[in-house]
Amino acid sequence: MYNSKKVLELADKILKNKNLYYQGQPQISDAKYDAIESELKSLAPNHPVLQMVGPAVSPGSTKVTHESPMLSLQKTYKFDELAKWVAVNPAVGSLKIDGNSLSLIYKHGQLTLAKTRGNGKVGENVTDKANWVGDVVPNIDTTNDIEIRGELFCTESQFVKLCENMNKLGLEKPTNPRNTVAGFLGRKSHIDLCRYFSFFAFEALFINGDRPFETEMQKFEWLENIGFATPMFKQINSEKELEYFLQQVRDVAAEDEIGIDGAVFSYNDLKFHEEMGNTAHHPRYKMSFKWQGDTAESDVKDIIWATSRLGIVTPVAVIEPVQLSGAKITNVTLHNAAHVKAFNIKTGDRIEIVRSGEVIPKFLQVVSQGEGEYEWPAVCPSCDSAVEFDEVRLKCMNMESCPSQQLGGILNWIKCAEIEDLSEKRLLPLVDLELVKTAADLYRIPLDDFFRIPNTKDKMANKLFKNIQNSKTISLGHFLNGLGIEGSGGTTWEKILDEYPTLKDVLNLTADQIVALNGFAEKSANQIVKGLLAKKPMIDDLLNAGVQPQEIQVSVGSNAQKLVEKAFVITGALSKPRGEIEKIIKAAGGKTSSSVSKNTFAVITDDPESNSSKMKKARDLGVLVWSEEDLEAALA
Repeated sequence: MYNSKKVLELADKILKNKNLYYQGQPQISDAKYDAIESELKSLAPNHPVLQMVGPAVSPGSTKVTHESPMLSLQKTYKFDELAKWVAVNPAVGSLKIDGNSLSLIYKHGQLTLAKTRGNGKVGENVTDKANWVGDVVPNIDTTNDIEIRGELFCTESQFVKLCENMNKLGLEKPTNPRNTVAGFLGRKSHIDLCRYFSFFAFEALFINGDRPFETEMQKFEWLENIGFATPMFKQINSEKELEYFLQQVRDVAAEDEIGIDGAVFSYNDLKFHEEMGNTAHHPRYKMSFKWQGDTAESDVKDIIWATSRLGIVTPVAVIEPVQLSGAKITNVTLHNAAHVKAFNIKTGDRIEIVRSGEVIPKFLQVVSQGEGEYEWPAVCPSCDSAVEFDEVRLKCMNMESCPSQQLGGILNWIKCAEIEDLSEKRLLPLVDLELVKTAADLYRIPLDDFFRIPNTKDKMANKLFKNIQNSKTISLGHFLNGLGIEGSGGTTWEKILDEYPTLKDVLNLTADQIVALNGFAEKSANQIVKGLLAKKPMIDDLLNAGVQPQEIQVSVGSNAQKLVEKAFVITGALSKPRGEIEKIIKAAGGKTSSSVSKNTFAVITDDPESNSSKMKKARDLGVLVWSEEDLEAALA
């Protein structure tokens, strides 16, 4: 069966393209590679090529054996299949980063070795390159020998800076962020350019000593506590939560900054992992999900620049029509101004594009260049104001009166407030008549003025008026999301409101308080604080117009409000699951955080003499240390 002509042909294609991919020189898209692999699987499901993990180790490189094999992942493109798999046991979902797997070995807390996945059993020593990556922690607070595994990748903005540096050095420019890392891991020179890469940790294997966690959720929290960045993660307990998480993944993927090609799910209980075990190719307790994607080539007819609600002047390529994932594609996002510059994209170029499921079609690479050089608009296409380049994007600085920013802000509010039937087409006449200049103006429109929208009859006018008035009662999360603050989204406010559930709390937040929350970087924290300050007039205007944001109610019980405004950090192996203790604290009006700061009221632990980083910081700051019994006594 393995010797049939078709099977041999497919196996040869897989081997050839797998090696090209890991050399950073792919010749086909991920979607085409997956299609070849699926076809071989249907003809010869146990073919040895399908069991291979990673590429062969490069000749002449320093080979390093993996004590525990670095396996691949089983994958599915079908939601129903994924939902059935998740239903077996509570799972944890995280982002599937499109980069290269990396293993870090720590001896007595010191990084001593970094290695690639290679063929899963033997990798290459890339310690010299890993030392240049800012997210690779050189020292961790532990006496155990530990292996940290994760993904090395290049963000869009860092890729642009890398390309500029490579041009200055006279080096051949990489095709896109996805292939850059693989190419650099095999380089012998200019390894300092690895400083443009990022690293997300997602696995911790203890070479000696017991692991201090029993679940995937605790593992991600532990990784963050010892200083590693991690991909977005969330516990999944139902099919509804699964659908919501996948939508969050799509939202993050649409932002373009990090290459994401799906999601990874792992059963939460680590003992269940041990019971399920591995195949020769993948662990049985993990599953990856990808949206079926198609790629195609087309010619650029024109490049149109449009200003978004946040003032970002974004390029879109108008292309010769092409069919992708069942849709006719005529427009393709070109990401940002720096991307246009880095790839010298212009009319007449032939480009490769990709579309996965319902996700917006995206530019992948230039296949062949047309004549001339790229061009940027000198002024905002919407208001003719000056634009500024921040090394990644062009931005219109006329926030007060740029029509595109004003209209985009109102449409964002309509979407977040879930005002049905009020489309952009119906909104535009209201704007033209100067009835609506801000989101709050929507609530001041009398019923009769809705008849001024062309072709609007009695039934629709009444419906629009009623829908707008009904949206005055809105959840605080949707209210905050509707403000349109740069660097924030629905997930952002969900996380913040878990710890700071009132509008007053949120408006008084400092950047330090936001950074202390799980998953927030300093840059996004500063954006949120500055954004809230800038949006204060809009907030007041909406409140004065009668909008009533509904704050999260702390559940009332015998212990309610006992710990009001007190912040706690939980560490160590306690008698109850961490999530259960967090619920007890929140029900009593308290807050929880993953890191110790001057705002922490007490650390709850089973080992007050521990030398963990949390306990050391607690002692340095003079923070109270409580046992579970102390917590129970406080609630008694």
